[in-house]
Amino acid sequence: MVLAGAFVANAQPGGGFGAPMDPAQIAKFRADDMKQAVKLTDAQYTKVVDLFKAEMEAMQKAFSSGQMPQMEEMQKQREEQQKKLQAILTKDQFEAWTKHEREMMERMMSGGFGGPGGPGPR
Repeated sequence: MVLAGAFVANAQPGGGFGAPMDPAQIAKFRADDMKQAVKLTDAQYTKVVDLFKAEMEAMQKAFSSGQMPQMEEMQKQREEQQKKLQAILTKDQFEAWTKHEREMMERMMSGGFGGPGGPGPR
């Protein structure tokens, strides 16, 4: 949810990095990451894409209204998403995905994806 929010919040007209992506594109991007990380079946992949797309559409609608969702609401949505994912994934897949998400957040919080020392001089 956090990563998806970054895509929506950074969407800008004009193309290139940061260009707007529609909910279906973001859902596919996230589902592709999950498929690689936890080896989804085709049936699971389809369900995950649908779940992420619906969530992205709701998030995009909320952001386009000009009002930032409250932290409590975002937490509630996150918990609902986790329950839905648990119903789609096996226990091992869900645990692997949770670990993968945690590692991604740690990388983002420690300076992004630029590797040691960050992206370097500009």
